[in-house]
Amino acid sequence: IFAVVVVANFFLLQLPTQSIALSVFSPPRIQRHPSRILQRGAPTEGWVSRLRCRLPDVSIHDGCFSPSACAEIHRLARDHSGRGDDGSSVFVRPPHNDAPLSPLENAIDSALEVLGDGGRPGKVEYWSRSEYMNIDAHADIDEVQLEEESALRSPERGHVLYLQVGEGLRGPTCVFPDKQIGWDSADLGPGNMLDLVTVPAVQGRILRFPGGAMHSVPRPPNRWLLTDEEEAKLVEKETGEETDDEEEWPDFSEDDDPYWDDDDDDVDEDVERSVLLFNTWSDDEPGPMGVNGDSSTGAMPGGIVLSDADAAAFSKAQEVRQLAEWEEEYGPDARSIRCNPGSEWRPLALTLRGGEKERYRAAAGGADVRIKLMGTRERRVHPEDCVRVAGSRAALGLALEEEADPCLILLEEK
Repeated sequence: IFAVVVVANFFLLQLPTQSIALSVFSPPRIQRHPSRILQRGAPTEGWVSRLRCRLPDVSIHDGCFSPSACAEIHRLARDHSGRGDDGSSVFVRPPHNDAPLSPLENAIDSALEVLGDGGRPGKVEYWSRSEYMNIDAHADIDEVQLEEESALRSPERGHVLYLQVGEGLRGPTCVFPDKQIGWDSADLGPGNMLDLVTVPAVQGRILRFPGGAMHSVPRPPNRWLLTDEEEAKLVEKETGEETDDEEEWPDFSEDDDPYWDDDDDDVDEDVERSVLLFNTWSDDEPGPMGVNGDSSTGAMPGGIVLSDADAAAFSKAQEVRQLAEWEEEYGPDARSIRCNPGSEWRPLALTLRGGEKERYRAAAGGADVRIKLMGTRERRVHPEDCVRVAGSRAALGLALEEEADPCLILLEEK
């Protein structure tokens, strides 16, 4: 058996990367790095032994950052979100950077060093979310490149650092390692078996996955298990809440209210789920189009045009002032909020819901599970904004409500 596995692995690893052509509709061009996920054949007649080349290309570590560091990173991430157009920035890792790293960027870089990505010249893109919201299944891509060139390009690796998690909250991130860039990119179709990895939100935890892998955050966690009627009622409720918020403060401005207290912004009583997200882009490719450096590091804010001399003077003055402030507050290279030593990180194994045979039997004869997809037809690489897969509702329900353990379950495409 060992010899068969070795030979099979050898030949599978020699398979060249194929260009992707979809028959469902004419898709945008797909640009991606050679896949680190090997395709697996679907079983027939319930249970058929399957050669698993490797577990899903997903890693989860606990104890990556201390609670105090997470709290400060949460504050810095929230401040960062208020700068720029969409709350995202990029930086280049030392020693290849021209601009200094902000404390937030130093924290990210410290984690990448432990993960084996330190010192690489590729760009790092990052943003944050401090609100627990429903995020439909999608792959992170270069949004501007899709709009301007009709091309889908994904980062090399995606990461989630969980900063704050409300008591009793699950808020899992769900990753489909087999679904790269778009749902139909591999053109496998009905009967294909696919892995789903569920990762509960735990403070100080880092999730790392292939940059092109589709992922989602269902809210509530059991959202995929709702009936069509229950989903419709939930969407109506969510839409109504958004409308109520807009009507309550139609033209409100902090500058217009003399009683507005900026200190109130520092109160996080209602934060349910705060995460810092960062993607690493390939060393030999540009970062995402239209995403700039953080203006606090001396990068020129978007929309401001200065002469070369004035721009250089602005950047230098900004850099000197900020570096002094940062070093006084956080120490050299933001030492006080850098990640814990790698020796303190705890790698987590995936909990398999049921045995291997049970996974196939449950998936092959399982009930429908509805998964919503994000974005336009081009972005999701699927004609509809929803897909249905078969799986064990009991196993999926347990995985989505799991308190801490990452889980692996099997689904079948319909």
